[in-house]
Amino acid sequence: MTDQPKEYYEKKPGFVVKSGTKDALKRPIDYAVFTDSGQGFEYTKEGLKIDVCKGTSLEISGIDVKEGEPGKIIDAKGGDIIIQALDGDITLKARNIRIVALDGSGEVTINAGKQIHTNAPITSIKGGMSNIVMSNSASIGAQSVDTTGNMQNSQSSGAEESEGSILSKLLSLAKKFQAFFD
Repeated sequence: MTDQPKEYYEKKPGFVVKSGTKDALKRPIDYAVFTDSGQGFEYTKEGLKIDVCKGTSLEISGIDVKEGEPGKIIDAKGGDIIIQALDGDITLKARNIRIVALDGSGEVTINAGKQIHTNAPITSIKGGMSNIVMSNSASIGAQSVDTTGNMQNSQSSGAEESEGSILSKLLSLAKKFQAFFD
């Protein structure tokens, strides 16, 4: 006696419930509920979860948590987490926002095609090495500027680097910003 496939399909007024069948992309459905307007959820046998909501998706949690308890946890046991709003903005609001890269070789990267703006009463940067390279200009303005450390300060009008071959220009640039490229 062979095992019969376990399939369930029930169409009710306004929604459908499925299990053991295939979805539109031929994935085996573990459990799915969709409305006639195409909203709902699906779990596939491979472990994929799909939620479809045509308007705002609102989840409220943490109403009864105590001080120090999380109100929401997103925990990916493997793989990456991607949050995207390709036709909109992403806004994070909280009392404090922390971005932490835990890996010993971890990094935090911020790329912007136009501008990165920081506005705070105190802005601190701490690290083993800091590189600032501008392709146009750099300005520092303050009531006072204090510098401390073993410093080598050199100035140039830029005319010296513009004379000579392209190779000497590249070598001069590489020498100035060698730490940036290491």
